[in-house]
Amino acid sequence: MQRILLVDDHEMARKAMKHFLEHHGYACEEAEHGAAALAKLDQGPSVDLIVSDNHMPVMIGMELLVQVKANPHFGSIPFILYSGNITDEMYQRAIEAGALAVLNKPYNFSDFVAMVKKALKTP
Repeated sequence: MQRILLVDDHEMARKAMKHFLEHHGYACEEAEHGAAALAKLDQGPSVDLIVSDNHMPVMIGMELLVQVKANPHFGSIPFILYSGNITDEMYQRAIEAGALAVLNKPYNFSDFVAMVKKALKTP
């Protein structure tokens, strides 16, 4: 079963994504900010995809993206970043940093699952 790390400081948002993704056959881990996500990645087990909000305390999603992509152990993990206020500049920076996709909140869950399937190369 493919594993997804969900990173968002809003517990309700994480739980909703987790419920939806588990319904589609994925296993999910949760972290409340970027630093907690890095700690989970260091501890293992490995994940197949990271989905992160951008605006969080302690470490924002963009910084998490940069650190993940710079790490030789995690750099190949696909990364989807989302935010409620994505600017063209932020979108470009995220793609250049290695994000597979950048989604604007609120997003359609069907579109979200399609993006997850694309990231994980699942039908």
